[in-house]
Amino acid sequence: METDGATVLPITVSCSPAARSCRSHSEAERKRRQRINGHLATLRSLLPSAARMDKATLLGEVVRHVRELRGIADDVATSAIPGEGDEVGVDDDVAEGGCGRVRAWVCCADRPGLMRELSQAVVSARARAVRAEMTTVGGRTRSVLELELLGGPASVGGEARSAIQAALREVLLADTAGSVDRFKRQRISTRFGSSVP
Repeated sequence: METDGATVLPITVSCSPAARSCRSHSEAERKRRQRINGHLATLRSLLPSAARMDKATLLGEVVRHVRELRGIADDVATSAIPGEGDEVGVDDDVAEGGCGRVRAWVCCADRPGLMRELSQAVVSARARAVRAEMTTVGGRTRSVLELELLGGPASVGGEARSAIQAALREVLLADTAGSVDRFKRQRISTRFGSSVP
């Protein structure tokens, strides 16, 4: 290399093995801190109102949020997904203040007309559906109904519960083994085949 007519030779610095090891360790530590800060920035972007939290507070909030989401997922998994067996159930008064509401559920094979049958069963038990949640997976359905008893808060009791449960059980009994086959779509197409005389 030449500058102003003078030749400058590069200076070779020999590093001891201990110095190279220290530099390598420092570089690895710097990369690790960058990765950690990148992940913390991602967590801040995922949580609401986490922009100005210190690291410890942010991690505590993340743990709380993950536990909350896990609880919600467990509730959904246990209550919303239809099971393999047919079942009917009725819970006691679900509304606060005793306003004559119960929660009922039916889990069975899905079929056309099921919602109409459930609606008729609810009316026959002298109740009115206030809220309904239905989940259908793989040909099975689970319907969770919040029902208001037409007799008001005084009608919530064993007799009303039994009437609702019996009416919903009738919906299950109406679904005999052959009813599923009755509603299946025809799988053989006559569009391309020949007609039989």
